[in-house]
Amino acid sequence: MDHTEREAKMKSRDLRWSEIFSDALQLILESLSLPDFHRARTVCSTWYSVSKSCLHRYPWLIRFPKKLTVTTDSRNLFDPVAYKWYETRSLGDDELSESRCLASYGNWLLMLNPRIDFSVLNVFSGERIDLPELSLRGEVSLRRKDDGDFLLEHSSVDRETIIERYVKRAVLWIDERTRDFVVSWIYNDRYLFSYKKGDDCWWHFHGTECLDMAYKDSKLFVYTSDHFIEILDFDSPSPNEITGDENPYWNRPFQFVPQLGEYFWKTRVAIDDSGDVLIVVSLKAFPVNKEERLFYVFKMNLEGDEWERLDSLGGDKVLVFGDGVIVAASDGGGKIKRDSIYFVADDVYPLRSPSMLQSCGTFDLATAKLSWSRCPYFLSNIRWFVPGSDRK
Repeated sequence: MDHTEREAKMKSRDLRWSEIFSDALQLILESLSLPDFHRARTVCSTWYSVSKSCLHRYPWLIRFPKKLTVTTDSRNLFDPVAYKWYETRSLGDDELSESRCLASYGNWLLMLNPRIDFSVLNVFSGERIDLPELSLRGEVSLRRKDDGDFLLEHSSVDRETIIERYVKRAVLWIDERTRDFVVSWIYNDRYLFSYKKGDDCWWHFHGTECLDMAYKDSKLFVYTSDHFIEILDFDSPSPNEITGDENPYWNRPFQFVPQLGEYFWKTRVAIDDSGDVLIVVSLKAFPVNKEERLFYVFKMNLEGDEWERLDSLGGDKVLVFGDGVIVAASDGGGKIKRDSIYFVADDVYPLRSPSMLQSCGTFDLATAKLSWSRCPYFLSNIRWFVPGSDRK
């Protein structure tokens, strides 16, 4: 090998970023801002693996500007620890304003546009995965147009209204490394649809009327309209329902009778680290001379067959109400409220005298105190999400 060939080979090796020593790479990753850190995680499998040792987990806000809002500010990500807004370089305001965000998982968002097309977007890299059009497998009572496309109920209403009013809940799970993913969504509290990477069309689960759901370890936990927990197993070519003794919640409905002056607003399903189902209720209560917004958390006592109210999520955990996500939060310099529920204004019963600036907040389970945060972008929709959370 002559000098020129040796020099070319050395230069080639110099460009193999995946061969940087892990200690040096960790120092590089830790020096980056969080948006750049999450972009760097996607460079290669080595960088992704090393990044897990320095991953910070806590809720961020993402802003979805309204279509008619005139602004030149493209800062759409808010880090509550650094108290700083960042620009989503790969996602412009048009991308975020024309579609509705239905769910999040780590760095990924499940989006639905006015044409009723679904896509999965990476907040930091801008990577996009388009899901197939809404053609369905399984018995379904949706009407079919002359051209073969399915029509949702209320099709006389414009599609934007359908999306805002009738597509209420969805879940997303995605493997950051392999890009395997699962998407499920509920239409009008009646129809449950799902799509898994590799499917040739959407699945519809006939007879499953549901209010909420959560996904973990290849299983979809569905909270039905009659207050039971159904479990669908996705670890097979087609989703299968788990029944009988294999479903610990079988024939054990969630039963909670509000006290006098308590009014339900929303219910979410979440899955804790042990795989147990939690049911989280947002409600309004009327103590003496005032009204309060509260969150109650319930867990099934499998020995006593009863849903019991919890006063803690356990240690350093936080729950993002919008997605029903529980994560063990990193310290964040003491700025992250542990054992708390992170919410946005729409997650709680409407205020009598709403303030446009009171757009998000936290609920401390230990003290049952709700604290509002003031967000300057009150003309936009905002949402909590947890960047980089490697949940299963």
